[in-house]
Amino acid sequence: MAVQIAAGQFFRHQLLQSGAGWAASHLTRRGLGHVLRSTSNWKIGYAPDGWAHLADHLRSQGFDDETLLASGLATATKKGYLVDRFRDRIMFPAWDSGQELVGFVGRSRGGRTKYLNSPATRIYQKSHTLVGLAEQRDLLESGATPVFVEGPMDAVAVDELSRLTSRGWAGLGVCGTALSLQQVSMVRHYSDSDTVIVGVDADGAGSIAARKWLDDLSAVFKRVQVAEFPSGHDPSSLLETHAGTDRLFKALNQPRPLAELAIEVEVSRWSPVLDHISGRVNALRWVAPLVARLPQDRVAAQLGELSKVLQLDPEIVSREVLESVGRSARRGRPHSPPYPIADTDPPDSLPTP
Repeated sequence: MAVQIAAGQFFRHQLLQSGAGWAASHLTRRGLGHVLRSTSNWKIGYAPDGWAHLADHLRSQGFDDETLLASGLATATKKGYLVDRFRDRIMFPAWDSGQELVGFVGRSRGGRTKYLNSPATRIYQKSHTLVGLAEQRDLLESGATPVFVEGPMDAVAVDELSRLTSRGWAGLGVCGTALSLQQVSMVRHYSDSDTVIVGVDADGAGSIAARKWLDDLSAVFKRVQVAEFPSGHDPSSLLETHAGTDRLFKALNQPRPLAELAIEVEVSRWSPVLDHISGRVNALRWVAPLVARLPQDRVAAQLGELSKVLQLDPEIVSREVLESVGRSARRGRPHSPPYPIADTDPPDSLPTP
């Protein structure tokens, strides 16, 4: 880990010395200029453009080539020369469950892969790390609500809004991986909050992904909510828009149960077959366990909405929800759909209810 710490210090120095470089300008334009202060909790850095700036620096610090390769900070060319993995990128530290620096996520200025993670190493596994965990430990331990977001810049944006408004949110970037139970457990270890929020683009694929996270989140947190950002936006891009701070505040301040979004996603998947009674009944069986996961004060309204959308008698809808609770209790598991969650639409040959 010493080599990762040395790399982080190098990247940080490069950013603070870059002045008007594109990395500093980009962060400032996104409303994140506070990270350029030397006192910032966020030790974001910059990997300079060039083949081996970091490798040469680390060698001067006493690290050998074998260590540089094993750390994922350098790669070998066909001729055996070591070159930097990260070049001309904004660098975000990635932390493990012990809040140790074990890797990085690098953001390009465009034209290449937007985000590049450290490769899997002995100490770095993408699904076992988070961006923002160490920087916001004070918020988490004081009861701030964890907010899982996609990108590292989104995590910084949530943190900045939290501190500006004293509202108590902590942004955690999952950075290119499906949210894992390990990541959820990492946050639970440091968090005093019973509530967790998932942030998604209201019209994007994130809504489908967030539905798949419901089980793991519910296993660890009592209240699982979702904040939906305006179409095409994430927290950091919102800050660039007119009244962006207010729009981000509104989204985070007015979350709704993630189970509600999950119900909408599942009903939408069944929409091609909802003109058949068998399709409507099977759709109900899929979503009934999700209705049972809603807060009690939201259940009645959801039952009425499902009855209307699925064109089924309210008593049938209510009975199926109650039966799904009973089935889950007998299995001794959290409520979950009777069939596996799939990425595709329901098949033409529908399962028998």
